Amino acid sequence: MITNYGISKTGLIRKNNEDSISIFKNSCYILADGMGGYDGGETASQLAVNAVKSFLTKYELHAINEQVLTNAIQFANQEVLKHKKQAMTLSSMGTTLIVVVIHGNVLYWAHVGDSRLYIFNNKIESITQITEDHSFVMHLFKEGKINFSEMKKHPRRNEITRAVGIKPELVVDKGHLTFDINSVMLLCSDGLTSMVTDQSINNCMKKHKIIKKFNLKACMNELIDMTYKAGAEDNVSVILACDESLENGVNYE
Repeated sequence: MITNYGISKTGLIRKNNEDSISIFKNSCYILADGMGGYDGGETASQLAVNAVKSFLTKYELHAINEQVLTNAIQFANQEVLKHKKQAMTLSSMGTTLIVVVIHGNVLYWAHVGDSRLYIFNNKIESITQITEDHSFVMHLFKEGKINFSEMKKHPRRNEITRAVGIKPELVVDKGHLTFDINSVMLLCSDGLTSMVTDQSINNCMKKHKIIKKFNLKACMNELIDMTYKAGAEDNVSVILACDESLENGVNYE
């Protein structure tokens, strides 16, 4: 069994929360970070999350793999595009979307945008970013035109190159990995990673390792606190999950 906690908070500058998250079937996780004028971002992220949930409820948990998750994201893309045609005020809306399912000792994932999946290894106390950002600055970085520190300061650092609800054709990244007794999953929007460095995230997760246990809820709350202390310029969403033998109890806020 998997233990999980999730939270989504409005930042210190935004008036509304354009992030949406969902935990269902106890081992399915969805996170979306919307964009667009008026209520576009909020609408897009909620539409995408609801579409993925609707798609995945047709499957037994053991039948869901990365291809099913990819198909779910493609379905969400069509649903958001369909909604855009019905409301001119929402014509610029879109959203990042990352979906994870854990069953057995395997974690399956699929995503578009710059929301991220990390895995923290509780044994060696190290965090690894699994997904690659679909962003303008990542494109420049891969071409060798800017370095890592320049990515953080680039005027176009918030531009994403792939998103749900922009074009009918959408390339989705997908994969799977071993998720064992030492694994802790972190899903987050860029509201966290734009404010808090990977090293600080890693230090926070190390801090909440207690002997062979891991305090998920305390870690989640501290990641949110760290974001607020750094200025919380965007909304911030976090989902954490691990095997129940690391921590007992399930909660969703």
